Amino acid sequence: MGDILGIGISALLANRSGLDVTGHNIANANTEGYSRQRIDLSSRIGAVTGYGFAGAGVNVRSVTRLSDQFVFGRELSGSSALSRVAAFTTEAKRTDTLLSDAATGLGAPLNSFFDSVSVLATNPSSTATRQAVVGAANALAGRFNDLQAQLDTNERAINAQIGQTVTEINNYATSIAQLNDRIAQAIGSSGGKPPNDLIDQRDQAVRDLSTRVSVTTVTQDNGALNVFVANGQSLVVGTTVSALGTVQNEFDSGRTEVTVKGGAVISGQLGGGSLGGLFDARREVIDPAREKLGRIAISLSEAVNAQQARGVDQNGNFGQPLFTPLAGVAPASVKNTGTATVTVGFSDATQLDGRQYQLSYNGSAYTLTDAGSGASVPFTGTGTAADPFVAKGLSLTVTQGAQAGDKFLVQPGRRAAGQLKVAIDSPTQLAAAAPIKAAATVGNTGTGTITPGEVVDVSNPNLRTPTTIQFTSATTYTVNGTGSYSYTAGSAITINGAKVAISGAPASGDSFTLGPVAANSGDDRNARLLAGVANKALLDGGLNTLTSANGQLVQQVGSQAQTAQLQLDAQTSLAAQTTSERNSLSGVNLDEEAADLLRFQQAYQAAAQIISVASTVFDSLLAATRR
Repeated sequence: MGDILGIGISALLANRSGLDVTGHNIANANTEGYSRQRIDLSSRIGAVTGYGFAGAGVNVRSVTRLSDQFVFGRELSGSSALSRVAAFTTEAKRTDTLLSDAATGLGAPLNSFFDSVSVLATNPSSTATRQAVVGAANALAGRFNDLQAQLDTNERAINAQIGQTVTEINNYATSIAQLNDRIAQAIGSSGGKPPNDLIDQRDQAVRDLSTRVSVTTVTQDNGALNVFVANGQSLVVGTTVSALGTVQNEFDSGRTEVTVKGGAVISGQLGGGSLGGLFDARREVIDPAREKLGRIAISLSEAVNAQQARGVDQNGNFGQPLFTPLAGVAPASVKNTGTATVTVGFSDATQLDGRQYQLSYNGSAYTLTDAGSGASVPFTGTGTAADPFVAKGLSLTVTQGAQAGDKFLVQPGRRAAGQLKVAIDSPTQLAAAAPIKAAATVGNTGTGTITPGEVVDVSNPNLRTPTTIQFTSATTYTVNGTGSYSYTAGSAITINGAKVAISGAPASGDSFTLGPVAANSGDDRNARLLAGVANKALLDGGLNTLTSANGQLVQQVGSQAQTAQLQLDAQTSLAAQTTSERNSLSGVNLDEEAADLLRFQQAYQAAAQIISVASTVFDSLLAATRR
């Protein structure tokens, strides 16, 4: 009777355990990260009898957590990639909207400015027309400033998100380390049985961590899980956490970087999760957009101011800068021990290429390298104000006081758009007129004609000195009564920084004058040249105009946003597939659990019946022996 009773009791206990496991599954059907559990049963080895081995009941071998480490690995990589591209897409779209929208982009005010200058060329004496140019210039400068401010704001927002994300990463790392400790203790105290629910909690913490940063994991023999980030940098080893930190950028106190224990910066190694996406967006979207915007501002200011300087205003004075002259920045490393500073000017704005450069001092000489690639950049000059370092369109002046090991990050356009301002005080200061004008003397008998005159060297002190070209014969002429020069029809004649050309057949005694344009002349030649700045290829080595460069910037950021959205759609689909794959194995199906519940309940009832039968048989045996 003991055998059948033991069988019944083992069946009762086993099926009760089945009910417990099934109930546990049902209770956690909506618990995030929970993996369905299954009870594993095995038959007890019975005792040998004359007719063979008689069964002895059932044992609960284990409670198995249904999971797949390969699926778990795909979950980690997939969630990391999805979070990375989601963060990148958000920032790319924000920047795309900023630059491409008519209400916030550069295109409309840039076109309006040059349109107003074109109108000025048709009526240079009109005060209203001049005021319209100044107003359009202010609107254009304001738009540059607004775009710079918004891009800077976006970077500050990214910096804040980086700091918050690092805090979350450290919190998850601490939680994983604590769970490692509990899991290792549980395995040790249970004779090697895994604590399924603790492992589920740890796996969910790792999943959440992977949405912040790309991770790899290695399981220890004691059940603890080691977690690594940034190409092998340990974050959690057993119960030890190597917390990440944040620090200000070496050259920019307003730029947040991520460090590991010991202070090494690993920002460039974080390629996954929302943290990696934030760094990618800052490096690939915001930095290039801000640099390109700055180069457009620099080229605009340099070209317009140069043309202003080649004309005269309504007061008869040479034109003053319409826009404030711009400069790049070259912040010093926080590790510098010297006191030297670097001033960044421009030798040729058309040669600016959007790159940043590092200027380093070894104690005796300076070297210039590409900050991105580290490639050496040749330059000329000594770095003084009279002989600056010249390279890549830059003009770098370095003060005394540098110490060995000092370095500077040269950023040509990073802050330029925010510096742009209108520099003139009055519309009368717009230099619409050319400074000189040539004319044929009334009474000439030949058929010679002369061009109005073009400025070659505005710095020539005698540029506006009155000059007379007198023909002494049909083929020779003098300048202010001196010299004798051969005449070739249509060839350029350069005098005192001005250039004219005489065509036709001048007669002996004919003369032509070249002199200053008077105040309020109504001359429009320089205004037309100012309007023509819009069509000059001023950027990217002479490949792009201001308008096409802006269009290229908008297209570039728009393409990044579009590509990022396509990647986001693809990663979302892949993540859904991985989630579906996990759910098919680890997810709780309430229909199945209900069936299991009924199955174990019936088996439990049957086991109880076995015990009842055993009791009845035993009672019958006792009754028989009492007779």
